[in-house]
Amino acid sequence: MHQLFIEELPYDPNQVTPGVIGFAATALVAIVVMLLMWDFNRRVRRINDRADARERLQAEVAESRERLEQAVADTRHAAQAEADAANRQAEPGDADRDGPPRAEG
Repeated sequence: MHQLFIEELPYDPNQVTPGVIGFAATALVAIVVMLLMWDFNRRVRRINDRADARERLQAEVAESRERLEQAVADTRHAAQAEADAANRQAEPGDADRDGPPRAEG
């Protein structure tokens, strides 16, 4: 084996600590991770809010289109009914006429 493993270490390996620098580095990494998690959470929330708003807008547009199509259909139906009623009144030979047409002369 290597000579390094055979020699005894000049210190007790169980008593070695990272010290203040190790604590500071660990604390810094923990703080950075917490800030990254906070930022990630904020961004995901913003994306979800935008998606919800987009869905609400699409639902409102679809509802508006349905109402508009219904209004157009109602208007066409009413116009057709008026035209049918006008045609019925203008047709010759109806029962409400006062008799045969008179000859002019």
